Amino acid sequence: MHIIRQINAWFAVPDMRNLGTAARIFFFCAAGVLLLPLISGSGAPYGMLVWQHAAWLVPLVTANAVTGYFTDRYLVRHPQGAALNLLFCLVQLFVVDFVILGERTHFVQHLVIYTVGVLFAMYFEANRLRALSPAVSEARLTALTARIRPHFLFNSLNAAISLIRLRPYDAETLLENLANLFRAQLREGNQFSTLGQEIEWAQEYIAIEQIRMGPHRVQVEWLHEAPDDAETPQLLLQPLLENAVFHGVETTARPGNIVVKTALQGHWLYIRIENPYTPHENMENTQKAHRGNSMALKNLQERLDIMYDKDAELELSALDDIGIYRVDIRLPYRKQESDYGALFGA
Repeated sequence: MHIIRQINAWFAVPDMRNLGTAARIFFFCAAGVLLLPLISGSGAPYGMLVWQHAAWLVPLVTANAVTGYFTDRYLVRHPQGAALNLLFCLVQLFVVDFVILGERTHFVQHLVIYTVGVLFAMYFEANRLRALSPAVSEARLTALTARIRPHFLFNSLNAAISLIRLRPYDAETLLENLANLFRAQLREGNQFSTLGQEIEWAQEYIAIEQIRMGPHRVQVEWLHEAPDDAETPQLLLQPLLENAVFHGVETTARPGNIVVKTALQGHWLYIRIENPYTPHENMENTQKAHRGNSMALKNLQERLDIMYDKDAELELSALDDIGIYRVDIRLPYRKQESDYGALFGA
């Protein structure tokens, strides 16, 4: 058990569902195919040696990628994931190289090379995750302090105070929704949530703004066509809608219509938020709004990069001709996983 704990402390399982991680693994494989002939000391032609190493490494790494796509999401979170991953990789080496390819003469050599390669990849991944750990904590603190802005809190409390006598039901609803949002802000644990939960929190936020500003002033069109159990970063939608209200609706003199679209296409989850803005009517306020909006969206981009590496995309576009500001997000579709521990008896 001490050896297993030590292995999992120094090595981490690469997540083959992540595009950036898969690209790094195949780069390591290509580098190995090109470099191994140079250090082998054999007198055979370089091209022949490259072909010999590619003949067993390429099918093996391809098999690793396919099986890792379905298993690494569980192994990444398993307490003994690194040890299990090494064991699975060695089993695949035996099956592919010894059984299928029929390699007998150089199998021990391949075993040593492949084991060193797997350990290097896992060691590299562990060091990358350790380097990102402070950034994850900092990003979480930044997100917690910036998600609900002070102006929104003070305006909501003032609105509740003014409604207590005339419209007590609206005041109670406003305070309940505000309490739910803050409970979500202070929620400890996983960085991930579900799309259904995100929409629920976003609707509670919009209900507060509609009570505060009026239902005709803030209007939201929900076009939700993605699965509710799709995994998303925690509190992804609410800050984006807060941006849409603060930097879009409040900068216009007309009722603001916000459109929220979600869709699932293949293995990708798409989220689009559109809000009005004034590119010409009030240039000073518009420029100020865009500066604040860009800062908040830059923080979101950094958070997505940390959590998804290269898998997530954030695109911003200002359609000046129709006065629409658009935010497009693409995330890998992952159904929220809660049974990985039971799969391995953890």
